[in-house]
Amino acid sequence: LAFAAGTLAGLVVVVAAGLLFKRAKKEREESSREAPPQQKLRGGGSSEEPPAHKTSAFGMQGKRAAMEDAHVVASKGPVTVAGVFDGCGGARAAKLCGARLASEKLRQALLDSRAGDASPAIAAFLASCETAVDAEARRAGWVDATTAVVAVVNGDTLSVGWVGDSRCVVVSGAGARVLTRDHNASNPAEAQRVRAAGGLVGRNEKEAKASKATKLAAKVLSPNIAYRTHPKNPMRVYPGGITLTRALGGRPLKMKSSCPVVADAETATVPVAGATHVILACDGVWDVLDAAGAADVVVGARPDDAAERLARAAFEKGSTDNI
Repeated sequence: LAFAAGTLAGLVVVVAAGLLFKRAKKEREESSREAPPQQKLRGGGSSEEPPAHKTSAFGMQGKRAAMEDAHVVASKGPVTVAGVFDGCGGARAAKLCGARLASEKLRQALLDSRAGDASPAIAAFLASCETAVDAEARRAGWVDATTAVVAVVNGDTLSVGWVGDSRCVVVSGAGARVLTRDHNASNPAEAQRVRAAGGLVGRNEKEAKASKATKLAAKVLSPNIAYRTHPKNPMRVYPGGITLTRALGGRPLKMKSSCPVVADAETATVPVAGATHVILACDGVWDVLDAAGAADVVVGARPDDAAERLARAAFEKGSTDNI
C-alpha cells in the first residue's frame, strides 16, 4: 500500500457521494481565509488557521426510493477528516454515524492526530459508532445497518478505517490503488470467515444451504439450473440475506450466539506525498466504476465539482443505488 515519495502537486480526495480535498497552494492560503462553499464543518477552537485541503461534497438519491447514505467532512489546520456511511435497511444508522462524525467533540481525537498515524483513533471512533447504533437498536427496535469508511489526511499521511464495502482509493502518477478490501460475501476471505463463524454463504438461500451433491451439480450444469440464481448475482450471508459481512448496526444479524456479521474495523496508514487524489465512495460508485475509471473522472476536475462529476458519472453508467 506504499506510494513513492514525491512532491505533492495537489491532493484530491473524493467521498461517497463524493468528497474532494485538494491541497491548497500557499499563495491561495495567504489570499483567502475562507473555506470553500462546500466546507460545512471546521475543527473548532480559537485558531483561524485555514484548512490545508480544499473540499467539496455531493450525494444523490439516484434510482432508490429513499436516500440512506451520509457523508461528512471537517478540517482543522493541516488535518482533514472525512467519512462515508452507506445505509442498509434504513437510513438511521448511517445518519447517526454521520452525526457523530459531525460532532466537534466526538471527532476531536481524529482532528488532533498530530502524530500522523490516526488509525487507532479511527478504529476507536468506529467502535463507538457500533455501540451507539446498537444502543438505539435496543431502545427503538432498529434493524438498520451501515458501512463506514473514515479517512484522516494529516499533511502527507493518510489514515483510513473501514467496515463494509465502501472504498478508499488513492490516485497518483503510477495509477489508482484501492486501499480498502470489501467486507462482503463475494470476498473469498470474508466468506471463509463467515463460514468458520457458523454462517452460510450463497447467491440465494438455496445455494447457501446446498448439499455436496447439489454443489457438484452446479459445477456440471450452472447456478441458474442448480440454484435458480444468476451466476453474476452477489453472494449473501445467511441467515439474513445481506451482502455485507461486516457492518455497523444490523442488530438482528448479531443476536445469535454464532454471529457471522461483525463490526470489526480494518485500518491502514500510507504516505500520500506524490498522490493527486484520494477518493472515498460507497458502492453506488464502485458497482459501475473501478478505481481507474473513477480516477479518470476526477483527475483534472475543479475542486468544487469533482465530487458531483463522479456521482453523476456513476449514475450515467447505470448505478441503481444511492450515490
